[in-house]
Amino acid sequence: MKECAFTIVAKNYIGLAQILGQSLRQHNPTTDFRIYVADEFGGASPALPAEVVIAKDVLSGLTLEQWTDMAFKYDLTEFCTAIKPFCFDHVFADGYEKAYYFDPDIYVFSSIRPISEALDNYSMTLTPQVVGIHTHFTGEHPEWAMNVNGIFNLGFCGIKNDEWGCRVVAWWQERLRDQAFADRSVGQFTDQKWMDWMPALLADRLCVLQSLGMNLAPWNYFERQICQDDEGTLNVTFRSDDTPQRDDPLVFVHFAGYDYSKLKQGIIERKRIENLKEYDDLALINNIYRDAIIANTSVFDAFITQPYTYATYDNGDPIAAFHRRLYHGLTLHHSPFTTGAGTFHDAIGRRGMLIKEKIDNVSRRNIDNLEGKHRQLARFYSLLYRLLGYKRYVMFLKSLYFYCRPEMHTFLINKKMS
Repeated sequence: MKECAFTIVAKNYIGLAQILGQSLRQHNPTTDFRIYVADEFGGASPALPAEVVIAKDVLSGLTLEQWTDMAFKYDLTEFCTAIKPFCFDHVFADGYEKAYYFDPDIYVFSSIRPISEALDNYSMTLTPQVVGIHTHFTGEHPEWAMNVNGIFNLGFCGIKNDEWGCRVVAWWQERLRDQAFADRSVGQFTDQKWMDWMPALLADRLCVLQSLGMNLAPWNYFERQICQDDEGTLNVTFRSDDTPQRDDPLVFVHFAGYDYSKLKQGIIERKRIENLKEYDDLALINNIYRDAIIANTSVFDAFITQPYTYATYDNGDPIAAFHRRLYHGLTLHHSPFTTGAGTFHDAIGRRGMLIKEKIDNVSRRNIDNLEGKHRQLARFYSLLYRLLGYKRYVMFLKSLYFYCRPEMHTFLINKKMS
């Protein structure tokens, strides 16, 4: 059956995506590969590889107005994931019978034939975050986070071009047009959380791939150990003894959250998952991926510093996460990227929301004197309790759940714009 694998990137990750494509073709020469770019090239663009597709030019499921709306209200990760089902639709329209999505920071180590064979009998394949039943969970990435983010990891997804596969794609498209935010308060996590519905919607048409060697990633390193046999073949076993042992071939690894520029220098530094244990066996895969990046330095370096088009207004001012969500709450129908009198940019500027200081990346991981700030907040809430009394204080705390979403703060600017 004719099959195609693809990934979705902003233009800075084109080089990383090419490394994915090389690893895929090495072990799967009959599988076609595409790189959908959810970005634009201003002026003269660099020479682009043949497998690159500019998503804005080809995705028929989105009008220009819808594309602009999604590109503004979603951040980079949300936007790239939101167009995923539209890319599946485009692949199917080109006559492919099976389509596989891989995140650009994945590296393929062996044949994906088991995935292809699964789609001979099923309409969709997914991989869970973890596969072992761990009565006493020891992972650094807590179970509650997986409950919030979704049981399946959408760094990978396989769909067959049949009736049920196409129905899932259409269903997914409708939801991601407007509900692909990473927002715990409303149970959303990009495109991923929606896949928790699949066991109910597809039932026996869904294949959950439980191979230890598929979608090996930082959040499941705690349960999976990499081994190399005498012939140099990499396999994966359970790291702990609380689960019956088995030996699965290593198929693909999801190097999520690594600093890839530093990895090229042999430095392991991750931007996600705190306090991740550095297991010795990970060197077997880290070194292979590092060597692949080094071997493709010219490809990697050609794009890695390219700026994301949708990160700024047309005058260069940065678009903050709060701006995006506030815009979404206003449901505006003009180009939000434009500046000048009467624009969204003008309205938030008049309310002091255009600042040079970057606050989107501030978190408990990098904020100074976190404990001291917690104590200050505790004193503030103690004072508030004395002012409001027990009943009103409890009601105030309940209201915070509603007002934690930026969309609920449209009163801060002129509502006549909506």
